[in-house]
Amino acid sequence: MSDLKIKICGVKDLDIAKQAIDAGANFIGFIFYKKSRRNITIDNCEHILSEIKDLTIPVAVTVNPDENLLDDLLRIGFKYIQLHGQETPEIVKSIKLKYDFKIIKAFGVSSSDDLNKLVKYESFVEYFLLDSPPQADIQGGTGHKFDWKIIENSSITKNFFLSGGLNKDNIISAINLKKTSYFDVSSGVEDSEGIKHKQLITEFINKAKNII
Repeated sequence: MSDLKIKICGVKDLDIAKQAIDAGANFIGFIFYKKSRRNITIDNCEHILSEIKDLTIPVAVTVNPDENLLDDLLRIGFKYIQLHGQETPEIVKSIKLKYDFKIIKAFGVSSSDDLNKLVKYESFVEYFLLDSPPQADIQGGTGHKFDWKIIENSSITKNFFLSGGLNKDNIISAINLKKTSYFDVSSGVEDSEGIKHKQLITEFINKAKNII
């Protein structure tokens, strides 16, 4: 599937970022959320971006970001931002107007009712991201997938990333849904929570992109 796009999310170091890019990752996600074990600092990420920004699309993953964080993300060169919290359409619109980021808005999916929310955001976002519902303070990267039957009969008009519990064993089934060409993986390419594994990254991308 030549138009298939893969996002490796929760990268914390340059070595893993380069491995993901060499394997064919189209997007690299950096998480700016202190409650996440995949959290990265602005300073550390700035160094990584200086090495990779022309090789892939870096995405700043945030949860209800404040203006200080948004200012920093813009300063160090992010053009894409993922909003993974409870951001209202009004907040998303204000971020778009002030910063002109290309926005990925994430939604936890537990029923078809969750998909009804998307239309209110369509004008302000580049992509949606559909994930498993949050667990306590953990907004994503739980390793659990949601019920894909919810999206089988949906008619989502904007491109979206399928996320939540993806790994090398189920990525083919995800692709075969034929609902999207965008896939986001984090825990499915890790040794342990927050620790990416180079071989798992390569195996995941190879398996996904060798689909014909």
